[in-house]
Amino acid sequence: MQNVRDLPVLWPYRQRRHLVVACVDEPGSLEGLRARIEALGGTLLVEREAGPLSARLGRPSVTVVDRFGTVGATAAQVSAERILAELEAFELSCPECGPQAWGDPSV
Repeated sequence: MQNVRDLPVLWPYRQRRHLVVACVDEPGSLEGLRARIEALGGTLLVEREAGPLSARLGRPSVTVVDRFGTVGATAAQVSAERILAELEAFELSCPECGPQAWGDPSV
């Protein structure tokens, strides 16, 4: 799967926030990452019971998606390090908010 642009439940986040979508019964350790996810421009969405996200992404699964709906990582379990690395990469590759927007530091 390369993107989730056609999932209506995610449309309110399009072009606004990166997403960490957890289709799990117990998000435990992911809840502990919420502040760090938000600091990197993301939102943690947890689907505790099977629903439209589980139907599309699988259950159990953790999927990291950029603000444009492109999937960066998806698996039954994704490490905290991988989640944060994907979010950081999304931020650095964004032309409006990454290094391209910072300007030339030598000026």
